[in-house]
Amino acid sequence: MADRQIVVEEEIFNKEEAARFLNLGSDKFTELYGTCGDRQGGKTVTYKKSVLLDRYDALCNR
Repeated sequence: MADRQIVVEEEIFNKEEAARFLNLGSDKFTELYGTCGDRQGGKTVTYKKSVLLDRYDALCNR
């Protein structure tokens, strides 16, 4: 959101860490946040904290 001025330290999570960060189970995390993942080649997918928080804001403000 443009009116909020919060600086977030960037962290990179794997799927399990990201789900734990958002207090979600693995299946619910994939359903809501699966599109936020960055493919690193092969099967490795990472999630940036800032992208997860942007998606969280979008889901909460629908």
